[in-house]
Amino acid sequence: MVAGVSAQAQTPGDLFQQFKGKKNAEYVHFGRLLISVFRPIVNHQSDDPAARTALRCVRSLRTLDLEDCEPEVRKQFAKVANGLKTKGYHEMASSCSEGEQTRVLVRLKGDTIREVLLLSAGDDDCSLVQIKGKVKPEDLESVVDVMKK
Repeated sequence: MVAGVSAQAQTPGDLFQQFKGKKNAEYVHFGRLLISVFRPIVNHQSDDPAARTALRCVRSLRTLDLEDCEPEVRKQFAKVANGLKTKGYHEMASSCSEGEQTRVLVRLKGDTIREVLLLSAGDDDCSLVQIKGKVKPEDLESVVDVMKK
């Protein structure tokens, strides 16, 4: 019965909550306050325009990496991620190869991207990245590239 409940469709927040406490899971959350602290430092010290653009656009960032977790945890994540509620999101890209599914979802408000979800679920690599803010479509690539570093 518990397995059936955990496999139901969930929100990105539910996925973070359910898996961030698993053994060997790596969870990082940079909230609005922490990002605002880094903004002047990066603007002053960085010659990388992509980094400045990313910090200007991003309000919060959450990452979850389950690569070092047990295979059973990764399988459970993949199963639950398949039921992720995507109402309100638009799928920008997806691929499925060699047992790994990758999806890029965005939530829009007008012409502005308010949230980006990067979801990867497979046998070896399971991760979820959530970027919230006000990102112009032309800045999306810069923001995603900086957040992957």
